[in-house]
Amino acid sequence: MNQLILFGRLIFGGWMLANGINHFFFSLWPEPVGHEQLAVQLLAAFSHSGLLGVAMAIELVAGALILTGLLVPVALCVVMPVSTCALYWSVVLDHEPLSAALGLLAFALNGLLMLAYVDAYWGALQRHALTVGEFSAARKSFDFLFVNWNGRTPRGQFVAALVTVLAVAAFYAFRVTGLTAHWCMLMLVFPALVLHARRLHDMGHSAWLLVVPAVLTVTAFAIWFHIVSFGVQLDGDIPVVAIAIFLGFALWGCIGSGQAEPNRFGAPAAA
Repeated sequence: MNQLILFGRLIFGGWMLANGINHFFFSLWPEPVGHEQLAVQLLAAFSHSGLLGVAMAIELVAGALILTGLLVPVALCVVMPVSTCALYWSVVLDHEPLSAALGLLAFALNGLLMLAYVDAYWGALQRHALTVGEFSAARKSFDFLFVNWNGRTPRGQFVAALVTVLAVAAFYAFRVTGLTAHWCMLMLVFPALVLHARRLHDMGHSAWLLVVPAVLTVTAFAIWFHIVSFGVQLDGDIPVVAIAIFLGFALWGCIGSGQAEPNRFGAPAAA
């Protein structure tokens, strides 16, 4: 098995390195331009935008790492999106047999080598995504803060998570703007509601109290997306009221006292 892995690394790493060298330095063979119209247009757009150069740089560096044995799992993971795009371009768009065969071979080698090094990826494949310095016993993962409605979130964890949500919302509001920002902020509604629901549980209240701010927030987004309209006055007032009520709940969660509960080790949890 080790010999097969080494054989695959030599082929794939050498192939990626040669592609990068051919693109940036020597032009030993002509690069593909495509046969079908859509394939030609897409590759031309990649070339003119500089994105093709980015892909070739990734192949160059990843190929060198794979051949030398340095950070092989990382290199395989980083180059996988390039292999996937090449597969789609050659098989779905171009339809040229040799190009499609090479695309399939590169993708297969990339995937099989990642499977060979799957032990290096177990940490990334774990069910609960812990942040730096956390342990699974602490139950402070993303799932328990922003996904799981059940349970409680103490004030300290709530404040830290709330600051993160507000910072992301501010990024979209002031750096992205437009409908793109609105759609991205809409995606924050669910984790924000879960975070506040868990905080209400910790303070001894029902999460059903969030129905009003949830309805107002969704209505505000519907107004921003021009899905509904209640007239100029209400269209301006409803989002302001929704934001004000949300901030009220957030402030309540930051200053409210939590109920002590035993943790999994039998000690009382901090409020």
